[in-house]
Amino acid sequence: MATLQELQGRIERLEDVKAIEKLQRIYGYYRDYADWDKIVDLFSDSAESVEVADLGVYKGKTGVKKFYQKLLGAEPPKPGMLSLKMQLQGVITVNPDGKTANGRWYGWGMEALPALSLHYGELRQTWTFGIYENEYVKENGKWLIKKLLFSLTFRTPYEDGWLKTPVIGQNGPSKEVPPDAPPANYHPYPSRFRLPYHYKHPITGK
Repeated sequence: MATLQELQGRIERLEDVKAIEKLQRIYGYYRDYADWDKIVDLFSDSAESVEVADLGVYKGKTGVKKFYQKLLGAEPPKPGMLSLKMQLQGVITVNPDGKTANGRWYGWGMEALPALSLHYGELRQTWTFGIYENEYVKENGKWLIKKLLFSLTFRTPYEDGWLKTPVIGQNGPSKEVPPDAPPANYHPYPSRFRLPYHYKHPITGK
């Protein structure tokens, strides 16, 4: 029979998982509505990095601000633009210390965004899909994002599909707002790249 302390520990871990799920889902809404300042506040001041698709790695809280506010937020959304990126099938692992955690998510979305770059070009309807492998940290009783990684699988025109046109609108790191390091996890379809799991097999432990 579990002790009171063990039961309290289980309850706390369940609450931690729920808090992280909520954090990630809120991130998704802020991302879709281009609330870049609010996204920055979801990151720890000791944030490690953010890496999305082929845009490169932005390091530290300074890099997080540069990525969301100066790169993605360089211009306000234009009429007709749309972003719906769903945060799905989350697997959360709270580490034994109770202060750090990892999460893996599907990022599945529908967009109407410029096809040629981040901020200009013809609007195209696209399907997007990729995988998040994120790290979280608990500070002052609140969970924050420590590291965000989104590995893009495809960003394809609605009319074409990923077999015909796996990726449009990904043109590598920005020259105007350069990253701190080149992309390390950009291997889109038809690559067989599998972003490593942060967790072990639940049955075999391998």
